[in-house]
Amino acid sequence: MATITKKASILGTLHDRSLNRFEAERIGDHCLHSTIADLRKDGHNIYSQWEVVETRFKPTRVKRYFLLRGTR
Repeated sequence: MATITKKASILGTLHDRSLNRFEAERIGDHCLHSTIADLRKDGHNIYSQWEVVETRFKPTRVKRYFLLRGTR
């Protein structure tokens, strides 16, 4: 049985939708910004923008990542 890597899992998700660090945590990536850096090194064109999300303590700024259309 083949094992899906964290990078492959995140890339597959980015083909369907954007992600922020809290959403990525739910699918097993505890350090999304590092995974995004690795995917960018591999040549994937990933855009990011800041957003504010509510947490149980206070609103927090995080980046949302998008795989640009027409890229690998």
